[in-house]
Amino acid sequence: MSERKDQAIRNLNESRAYLESVLDAVGDRWEVQVYSDGAQWNIRQLTIHLADSDKGQSRVVQAVAGGQDFIPPDFDIERYNLRMTEKRAEVTASEARASLSESRANLLEWLNEVDESLLDCSGRHASLRILTVEEFLNVMADHERSHARDIAAVLASSTP
Repeated sequence: MSERKDQAIRNLNESRAYLESVLDAVGDRWEVQVYSDGAQWNIRQLTIHLADSDKGQSRVVQAVAGGQDFIPPDFDIERYNLRMTEKRAEVTASEARASLSESRANLLEWLNEVDESLLDCSGRHASLRILTVEEFLNVMADHERSHARDIAAVLASSTP
């Protein structure tokens, strides 16, 4: 395997390990509010968002690597995130975590099989920025790491 693919996989694995360690500490606090503005998600809703995002970004990465333009130029990420969380309101934390595991396993399996040159393919991210597949993978890891830090901060300030 190539150093670039190895680094991308390490980054994805490290961010996921951190997220999992944070979620393991939630206990019975899944309904604790994480954000007070914007989407105003609690921990469970944020976990649902992370699961949806991981699955969606994995599909986009694979489409971009295959030469497809997946995200439309007028995509509204805020509207999409709110709508998906509303549509999946009944998903449990356990179901969201299972989805996270499945989508990441599928992404890593695909990543292990593809040629390193596909890391240089580029396409539109949901943020509307044009990114390479390698950059997409870094954004995915950074996204879940950022939300995990937010959850960890809320857990630290709430009583178990």
